[in-house]
Amino acid sequence: MVEVNIPKVAIVGRPNVGKSTLINRICKKREAIVHHLPMITRDRKYYATDWNGVSFYILDTGGIDLKSKEKLSLQIYLQAKKAIDEADIIIFLVDVTDPVSPLDTEIADILRKSNKPIILVGNKWDNPEGSYYTEDFLKFGFGYPVKVSAMHGINTGDLLDEIVLNINKIFPEKSEVLNESNIPNISIIGKPNVGKSTLFNSIIQEERAIVDEIEGTTRDSIDSIVSIDEKQYKFIDTAGMKKKKFRAEDLEYYSNIRTINSIKMSDICLIIIDSTMGVTRQDIKIVHTCIENGISMCVVLNKIDLIDEKKLEKLIDRLDYKLDFAAYIPFLKISALNKNGIEEVIEIIDILNEERNKKVPENKLMKLFKELGSESAVYWKGKKFRIKFIKQVKKSPPIFYIFSNMNIKKKKNIKKFIENNIRKEFGFIGTPIIFRVKY
Repeated sequence: MVEVNIPKVAIVGRPNVGKSTLINRICKKREAIVHHLPMITRDRKYYATDWNGVSFYILDTGGIDLKSKEKLSLQIYLQAKKAIDEADIIIFLVDVTDPVSPLDTEIADILRKSNKPIILVGNKWDNPEGSYYTEDFLKFGFGYPVKVSAMHGINTGDLLDEIVLNINKIFPEKSEVLNESNIPNISIIGKPNVGKSTLFNSIIQEERAIVDEIEGTTRDSIDSIVSIDEKQYKFIDTAGMKKKKFRAEDLEYYSNIRTINSIKMSDICLIIIDSTMGVTRQDIKIVHTCIENGISMCVVLNKIDLIDEKKLEKLIDRLDYKLDFAAYIPFLKISALNKNGIEEVIEIIDILNEERNKKVPENKLMKLFKELGSESAVYWKGKKFRIKFIKQVKKSPPIFYIFSNMNIKKKKNIKKFIENNIRKEFGFIGTPIIFRVKY
């Protein structure tokens, strides 16, 4: 649940009227996936933005189509309805290149019952000299549409002015800006259908992400800021990462890119593995991606209620073998569907956040390696390795500067020796350690 004192503006409309394109225009970056296929946006998503010093959230929703026979249409509608109920202001987005459709009329009836301020916006007004059905939408009683072209950025400033005008009427006192810089970002990642959205919903205690047995139900990353025991966390549910190669025009290509971007922006990743499927190459590839980006992580074995104890033991042995290169990564056993192990997930997140923000004093590091130098020696081609100076220069993730008597950039065994001793003495559970070396 996002911070309640931040105004929320929901964008609602039928499929393919340009909601996600408008989101990207307002946020000034490619936040939402834009694709020609319908039902790409399925869950409601929050995007923080501002205009003329006024901060607010934009709530993106899936296209409402009450007559569709698609299985997910009802769930998409329910998510959109929640966004309507939650929003302070609603943008009703229509396509002015098309006549008013029965679906537009149905959505207008739904919005009229909300008793919320409605801003009617006519999108795809790409050419002022073109022919449009603008006046036809006056019958809804929401006033004259604000004509915009989300694609080309025409009149979006006028729309933002209208949004801020309505916000100032509802919130006479300036709303506070949510400071997310001190809130840990936790991404829930893994292959398709391992239970990421189920865990996400269980943690935030709300049906934000649509859950379905159909692979690829989550297409984009969905985030939610929640408060647990007076601590705030930002959880991000991501699309399933597949191992196949995609073409740039494939929808899954954009989903994979979004997931990788979510990983890079995270502090912590919960890597979900389906216990009934075992550990796969793709799971290990995800671990490597987290390590390369300095992200703290925990492997979460989900659906343990579906396998017996013997199979679970074999799975854990297999996991230990596969993660031998990163034995510092902890793992949990949960059933997201039954909400078993959710408290342990929060506990490990707190531990990982504390570990990645740990700062080791320089004198303790120097003392450790001085003692190691006298007790046990490491050699390279007959030459004894010696650390002249070591200091932690950054945290989250921890970065250590090392000045030694030889070039160890490509000497994995020596760097592993340093890392193992740092971990043995100071911890850094679940957190990659980065070295900057000089000689």
